[in-house]
Amino acid sequence: MARDSDTHTESQVTADAETIQSWAETHTLVPVRREHADEQRLEVVPESETGADDEELEWAEFEEALRDRGMVVAWSGDDTEDIDVVDRADVVRRATTESEAVEEALVEGETVESEITDRRVVEHVIVEEVTVESEVADREIVQSDIVDVNLLTTAVNQCSVTRAESPTESTADLTWFQPGTQLEDPYDVEIDVEEEWELAREVVERITIESRVVEADVEETETLESDTMRETVDIEGVTETVLEGELVESPETAAAAVEHDRVESQYREDDVIETNLLRRQTIDEEMTVSKEITGQVSEAETVSADAVSHTVVESEIVDQEEYDVDLAATVAATETTTDTEPVDEPATGEPSVAETEMDDAETSDAEMGTEEDHRVTPEEGDEGKTVVNPDGDQVGMVVDVDGGQLYVDPHPSVTDRIRTVLGWSDHDDDSYLLGTDHIDYIDDEQVVLRMEHDAE
Repeated sequence: MARDSDTHTESQVTADAETIQSWAETHTLVPVRREHADEQRLEVVPESETGADDEELEWAEFEEALRDRGMVVAWSGDDTEDIDVVDRADVVRRATTESEAVEEALVEGETVESEITDRRVVEHVIVEEVTVESEVADREIVQSDIVDVNLLTTAVNQCSVTRAESPTESTADLTWFQPGTQLEDPYDVEIDVEEEWELAREVVERITIESRVVEADVEETETLESDTMRETVDIEGVTETVLEGELVESPETAAAAVEHDRVESQYREDDVIETNLLRRQTIDEEMTVSKEITGQVSEAETVSADAVSHTVVESEIVDQEEYDVDLAATVAATETTTDTEPVDEPATGEPSVAETEMDDAETSDAEMGTEEDHRVTPEEGDEGKTVVNPDGDQVGMVVDVDGGQLYVDPHPSVTDRIRTVLGWSDHDDDSYLLGTDHIDYIDDEQVVLRMEHDAE
């Protein structure tokens, strides 16, 4: 449905280029020829509003085009919207002065000042349905932050260890092989690790959406000007519809975004609705991280040193002076300890020295007790026990118990001096008999020898 609206305004009308240019200079207006609805129009527009498809004209060229088309320029105020290119016949028809005088003046290029009846058609357009096609034209991540992490699994795929350098310890100092020795023993370590992580990431991105009206069901209109569709299409409604796609969770969220001006939508010159917005999302991710860990370790401690095999490669009898050992004194001391003969009892009836020593020994045994863990007689369960000297140094290991006798595999570090005291120096078997006269006691873990300290 349409209605006529008549207004009377004082206007200046002319086709003279110089006069039009003087009006245009106030607001930096330029004459252009532009395509519109499959036809070319002449317009005077602000220079900032010219588009790539507009053809800007020289003023003289513009004047010639006006005359060829029978058009003039009407200037009715101080705003840019108050200048318009109109048909000369319409001006003559609406002028309040004599039509012929106006026609003649305009043809001659004069400026006519007259009260013109401005009759404009106001369209009431009802848009029943609009079909809009939208697409994301551009997107850009402006911020991305990890807000939470959780390590799920760790897997070691490969681990290699190699000695960084050869040991510098002198072979004359065998402390490397003593348990408890602190060492600086460098090794290069390389480990391949694969980890599974769970991440929560907060992402903010700028999104530009382009929407085009491809079909509209319009009723009650007689003539539809170029900008009528812009005036009748609800741009906020289009924006909300676009947001309800995959950009927000619900129609309420879309409506709230438009209501609080968080979304900017506007028509471009090509009648495309451009929508710009910032969207923030929290995204759960699962991530696999592969690591190569390299380094060097050097702090070490000798925990144990066990002989895997024992093979005598050379054996000889050496001079006692080479090791400063008096064999006669050592043997005599051993015989005195193990082969003491009984002493006759004195006639006085007083206890003999032997009885006194026996009483002392019995008292000592009573004090120590006769528990199974402090005995001298070997048993089959003693196989595998360590044999140590009175100072706790390892001498060998029990490899067999036969007929109440212990057989020992000597430790490689046992000196010939100790072998001589134990009676092991005159043969080269793999195991040696250990007489009970050399045993101080046997407990649950080891066999402790009895020998003179200077013979160790």
